[in-house]
Amino acid sequence: MSTQARTSILGGEIARRSWLGLSRPVLISWAVALAAAVAIYVLGGGQAWAIATAIIKLVAVFAATMEWRDKPSWAARRSHTARTRLRRRRGEHIYRHRSDPHYGDPELDPGWAFPPPLGNTAPLPVTGTGLDDMFIVRTANPGERTTYSVIVAVEGVADGLRGDSAYAASSASFGTFLAQLARGGSHIRGIQLLHRSVPHDMTRHTRWAHARVTQLTDPRLGPAVESYGALIDLTAPLAEEHRSFVVLRIPQSEAFMAETARLVRTKHATTVGAIAQLVRDETERATRLLALAGMGRIDVLGERRACAIIRAFLDPSFKIDRHRDATWTSCWPTYIGGPESVAVGTTGAWRTRVGYIRPRSIEPVELGPLWLAPLLTGVEADPGDDETAPMPTIRTISVRLDFVPAHRARAAARGDFTADQARKTKEAKRGKLDDGSTEVLTNASSRRRHDLVPGSGHHGAVYAAAIAVTGRDPDDLDRACMRVEEAANDSAIAGIDWATDDHDVAMFTTLPLGRGLAATPYTR
Repeated sequence: MSTQARTSILGGEIARRSWLGLSRPVLISWAVALAAAVAIYVLGGGQAWAIATAIIKLVAVFAATMEWRDKPSWAARRSHTARTRLRRRRGEHIYRHRSDPHYGDPELDPGWAFPPPLGNTAPLPVTGTGLDDMFIVRTANPGERTTYSVIVAVEGVADGLRGDSAYAASSASFGTFLAQLARGGSHIRGIQLLHRSVPHDMTRHTRWAHARVTQLTDPRLGPAVESYGALIDLTAPLAEEHRSFVVLRIPQSEAFMAETARLVRTKHATTVGAIAQLVRDETERATRLLALAGMGRIDVLGERRACAIIRAFLDPSFKIDRHRDATWTSCWPTYIGGPESVAVGTTGAWRTRVGYIRPRSIEPVELGPLWLAPLLTGVEADPGDDETAPMPTIRTISVRLDFVPAHRARAAARGDFTADQARKTKEAKRGKLDDGSTEVLTNASSRRRHDLVPGSGHHGAVYAAAIAVTGRDPDDLDRACMRVEEAANDSAIAGIDWATDDHDVAMFTTLPLGRGLAATPYTR
């Protein structure tokens, strides 16, 4: 008996459900402007000049903050421009590695010890706690809850001769893994999934083939050996290597600190040691669940391997598995952020562009377990020309998931479904013909409400996705982004919003640091 392939609909949230479909900052601006207008009218004693001033103020605020068709308002664009100008004046878009020839030059080096987008992020000092092999990254930025993250390398689901039922079973197992982490007893409140595609290094295979060929004595095998060698030469420039990683995010919640205090009392450990032990226990549980979900080999990475991965994600000149000289202080290569891309490396040879995959960009259609396969493994390689060698498309796809407890998710789904039904009823009474938007929104909230019924074992989640594409020069990057966008269309993704002027900051959301999603009222 075959297992039916599971499908899901990630799209459907094509518009905001707030008043007038506007974002919260716009509504706050309007409320403040209205209060200021009333104050002007009252203080002016209702005179003509006070009324005119209040009206002009309201019209100006409305024109500056109004959002049209999900596009940023004039005020948002101006504030972004001002912020970009300030960042560049401070040199926040530039970081120089110690090996850079311009390192320490006050004219070209702002002098940052670490890249500015890292913020207050550093490894937890676990030396002497008995857990020296653990690599735990602590992030404590102002206004955010302190979090701890651990990087796990995942072999992933084996490819090859697999049917739809096998992929459906793997998808269901991974869903069970997420549901287990989302339970109230777990301190892991979010994960980051990363998929990295880089040119495959054929050196090891070539050496193996050469060693085998030297052992052959039958001359009749000569043509077959030559044919195999020609095949390697043909496929080597286009071969891709795919690597997958999972980042576990553990916020410093009240329950986490209570458990830490208990370990300090009972184990007579330091606070850092208790935190490390609790993170280790959560990591062991997560890796065990990943193994049960059929994710293949699971490796918890130490400092050198984790830092080597971070360095290789930023600069493809470094191999992912080259970790002998990788440390937290040396894994950040030189980069200079620009409006259209980031120049990475001391020579700026690599160019990286980062884009966001908005939830509204995912088409509201049924998606199977392999819906992202064209973007993950199906992007065409650059065939090259007389001046450019062929090479696979270097890219990183990052998805950040934050778990929402079932009771909060049910409350949100119930409120959204009520609002959608009210809007649908109101439009029906007015005789207004729906263009399909209300129906799509209603179906989305209805599905969430049905999936989250008590006893289902399901929890809610909010997610954000980003993709980083790297090319050998600006023209190569443009061609690579075009191929990625074509693959995204095949993956039911309507478009990618490229982070113009912010690529150097957005690049860090595609690193295994658990970034890429702000806290919401449901996840705080």
